[in-house]
Amino acid sequence: MRFTAIEADVRAMVTDPRWATLPLQTRANAIASRALATPDGGRWVFGAHARWYLQDPGDGRWHLSAPPRNCPARVEHYVGVLLPHLVPSGPDFAAGRWSSQAFVGPDVPAPLTSEIRALVRANGMRSVEEYPLTSFREVFAGDVPSTVAAIWATIMWCAYAPAFDGNEQLLSVFGEYLGRPLPGDEWVRWLPSPPLRSLVTLYGERVRSGAPRAALRLAALMADTAGIVAADARFRPRAEALIAMLEPALRNPSLDHRTATGPLPRFEPRPVAPRGSATGPFPPPPPLATTGPFERTAGHGPTGPQQGSWRTATGPHTGAATGDPYATGAWSPAGQWNGTSTGASGAASTGASGRPPTDASGWTSTGTSGGTSTGASERVGSGVHGRAGSGAQGGAAGSGEGPTADDKAARDADKALRRAWLARVPDHLARAVLAETDPGEHFRHTVGDLLEAVAFSSDPHRTAAALLAADHADAPEDLPTVAAWLDHRLRHALHVQLAAPRGEQTEPDGFEVGPRWLDAVPPTRDGAAAVLGAAYAAGLAWCRLTRTPTPERGFPGAAAIVHRLIHERDDPI
Repeated sequence: MRFTAIEADVRAMVTDPRWATLPLQTRANAIASRALATPDGGRWVFGAHARWYLQDPGDGRWHLSAPPRNCPARVEHYVGVLLPHLVPSGPDFAAGRWSSQAFVGPDVPAPLTSEIRALVRANGMRSVEEYPLTSFREVFAGDVPSTVAAIWATIMWCAYAPAFDGNEQLLSVFGEYLGRPLPGDEWVRWLPSPPLRSLVTLYGERVRSGAPRAALRLAALMADTAGIVAADARFRPRAEALIAMLEPALRNPSLDHRTATGPLPRFEPRPVAPRGSATGPFPPPPPLATTGPFERTAGHGPTGPQQGSWRTATGPHTGAATGDPYATGAWSPAGQWNGTSTGASGAASTGASGRPPTDASGWTSTGTSGGTSTGASERVGSGVHGRAGSGAQGGAAGSGEGPTADDKAARDADKALRRAWLARVPDHLARAVLAETDPGEHFRHTVGDLLEAVAFSSDPHRTAAALLAADHADAPEDLPTVAAWLDHRLRHALHVQLAAPRGEQTEPDGFEVGPRWLDAVPPTRDGAAAVLGAAYAAGLAWCRLTRTPTPERGFPGAAAIVHRLIHERDDPI
């Protein structure tokens, strides 16, 4: 109970408006004076991001961890120095509690799915020439416009743990557009979490191709999708962060154009020729390029803020602006722009350009999905198994040529654009984008979520270590990189689990079970969904930190929880 009391006390103190105005040392002393000591020698503080931190007795470092709630503890003022990253800033406590549940067991609410279905239907038949598929070529067929990819990318990026029930209706919305079956097993679709750069690429490529209206429409679709899925707590934090990134560009459509096109060619003046010389001692520099992917259209330039709100009360973004050559017209009920599109269509980016497929979506290419690849194929049913015979890319194979100078310039521009988007995230949502800004801290937080999810266990550290060991027993070379982000108790438990003999047994119902991964079963369906989601998110964070591919059939630890949920699903089996 002492942990709960200190947590409530610190929350009341940090959420007071005067907290943020105090000097850092004063705030650090206030947190240190509320440190707790447990009989087993542990020292705890409730600090930044409203999380508990455990001190390593060996080196004195503090690691994010989950406290033993029922363990007796006493207040013991910490006389050392608390580093700034441990001290709450104020806004980091305003985010509230986060959901670590996956989408197995509790389904996505039906009204949310209906709104996404309407959004996909309204944008699924747009021209591929105007909206070429520049990201997620490994996911969708070649004749799918990037408007569909923008909606999909937003959903997957916003999901805390994108592990979905195989019968999830939200995935069925995209079934006819897929170019390959979704990764997973007979029960769960274990989907990767795409990086933000995959969304940035969809937008930036259109700006560079001279189609700013299409770029603005893609950004509006991302914001609309984020606004819809934010109704579910499993999407909400990252959805709110994405809206914060996009809202300034939707209010002022030309805001990101200079960043998306990259720096202009640097002007180098011609050396002054000495008297009596025709050309001078140096040859003249080559003329500036007037064509290419970064050619600026007439009238390009900042025009000031857009008039009116970027979101209407009843429908999609209108984006009306005054005096801006890139401003969009009103969006008609029929789903067509009431003005004409400007600039190049960029049709060469649909998959037959000869460039190697991008990995911006976060997928690992595994070849074709079965059958003979035919490029653009007819649409199949609304399931989640993809289009028949479309192949993994859904288009012509590339020629194998390496990246060109234009490709490098585009990548550099997208990196700059990504940084600009991330800089707009408010402080209270900084944790939502840790996967993009600090993979190590992101992994630390997902492991903290896992420890909290298995708090029902008699030894949460042992249970969490067992799940992590089951997921990564085949990659011991990653352990030194990962162990640095774990508290000393979890590090020890993980080493013990990895050193144990690896025996496997199979239960009568056919589920493969590892060496006692769970010494206790989650008591509720919501609790089991939280363990599954936290275990899967921790696995994805491990892969991101170590730069290893995500397994298509999920992680064994997370999969071990599925049998606790399959008979309590919301949908009929």
